[in-house]
Amino acid sequence: MDIIHAGEMPWGESLVAQRGGGTAVAHKRLFEGTEDSPDNYLLVMAREPNTYFSPRHRHPWDQVRFCLEGSIPIAKGVFVDSGEIAYFPESAHYGPQEGGEDRVVVLLQFGGASGQGFIGPDRLKHARLEMAEHGRFEDGVYKRDVAEGRRNRDAYEAIWLHVKGKVPTYAEPAYKTPIVMRPSALPWTISREPGVSMRAIGVFPHRGLNITSYRLAPGGSHALPVDKAMRLLFFTAGTGHIEKNELRHWSAARVNPGESATLHADDELEWMQLTVLPVATQHA
Repeated sequence: MDIIHAGEMPWGESLVAQRGGGTAVAHKRLFEGTEDSPDNYLLVMAREPNTYFSPRHRHPWDQVRFCLEGSIPIAKGVFVDSGEIAYFPESAHYGPQEGGEDRVVVLLQFGGASGQGFIGPDRLKHARLEMAEHGRFEDGVYKRDVAEGRRNRDAYEAIWLHVKGKVPTYAEPAYKTPIVMRPSALPWTISREPGVSMRAIGVFPHRGLNITSYRLAPGGSHALPVDKAMRLLFFTAGTGHIEKNELRHWSAARVNPGESATLHADDELEWMQLTVLPVATQHA
């Protein structure tokens, strides 16, 4: 189990520099998986200005975005507002991303059910810098001058081709569009554990993705039993402890497969929990 206090971390460089946005885009790297693994994942906090632009595109992997502040544009006239959560399924198109409000977002990216994983941020940056010697990244597109004129390709697809020697393949999307969820519209359900309430927000079977909000009353406890899934918790209100580790506003916890933990609330504690099963489990 690992704990990090995201609210107290300094902002780092943009992890999506291939999409543009300049220094106004910044990230905090919270938890990461293993490069070249189909189960690779990356949990970050992102800061984006309303001037950020990304063209219509899709991913060969899955993504979840939890808007903490502001508003995220994901298509013309479609936004993920503060408090809302969006699931971006593998291969589903979205965008352009343009406008909205300045925002702070918790973002989870993880390998899709197709088993391709994704290119981690360090290798992504290395490839981008190599490619900048032969072309340029503009507005989310990689542009390269060739004998017959100019050749353009989506920035991420171009990096994938550079790193892997082929373009990504896209499985038939199980959902045609991203899915935007509004937790505030859902009722709190009383758990069997005293003082524990929960909101079942979304369940998506392809990677066993389960999105749930929890609320724990002051002095209450909540047990996380051993599970074969990875669980990522992001705390949005209150204070408490997980085992002997302090929890506070914008703390994050990672409970790995095979681990258990118990949470205790000093005052009312709220968090969002993301559960993801290993790819091999889904294919068994």
